[in-house]
Amino acid sequence: MNWLNTVAGWLPEFVDGFLVTLALVAMCLPAALVLGMLLVLARISSKALVWMPAYAVIEFLRNVPTFLLILVVYYGAPLLGSRLDGLYCGAIAIAVQHTAYLAEVFRGGVGAVPRTQWDAGRAIGFKPVGVFFRVVLPQAVLKVVPAIGNQVVVLIKDTSLVAGIGVVDLTLTGKLIMERTAASYEVFIVVAIFYLVLTTLASGLFRWLEVPAGKRR
Repeated sequence: MNWLNTVAGWLPEFVDGFLVTLALVAMCLPAALVLGMLLVLARISSKALVWMPAYAVIEFLRNVPTFLLILVVYYGAPLLGSRLDGLYCGAIAIAVQHTAYLAEVFRGGVGAVPRTQWDAGRAIGFKPVGVFFRVVLPQAVLKVVPAIGNQVVVLIKDTSLVAGIGVVDLTLTGKLIMERTAASYEVFIVVAIFYLVLTTLASGLFRWLEVPAGKRR
């Protein structure tokens, strides 16, 4: 039971690291959702000068390792005169990459909305952008709630990568505690439990949202 005493003694540090992870999720998720909705609007455009750059951006971001993108933002920001710390650099990189993933999720939902919905929106006087945001997108989101939930879980796990640039999140907190206690196995079990709790809550929330969404479809 000595390891339990060790872990309990470091509980405030674990909680601090967990709060940093929560802050990252709180910054990344809303940004990725909003930007993903805007990016999918460009992706489904009928104009080649609009959809082709959007397609290129999505494919690039989806095929670049997340940690590499974090490093690019972290080391590139000073070259642009920015003095952002690692927390914000990591949040920007993760949000930008998940924008691409969520754009594709939304595109799948938009594709499942009958074309007649577009025609109905135009018939009542909406412009194409208005039809998208006021008629099509709400229906599309309802169709892809499970996929959004899966992507949120991936985003939560990706936040652990900011430990590589010195952000003292839950993962780096675990590493620092391990170095001081030599209890590597026990410490990282606790870290895993924290992540498991967070991802389980996120999954449960989206499963709960999926039920009323299914009734409205």
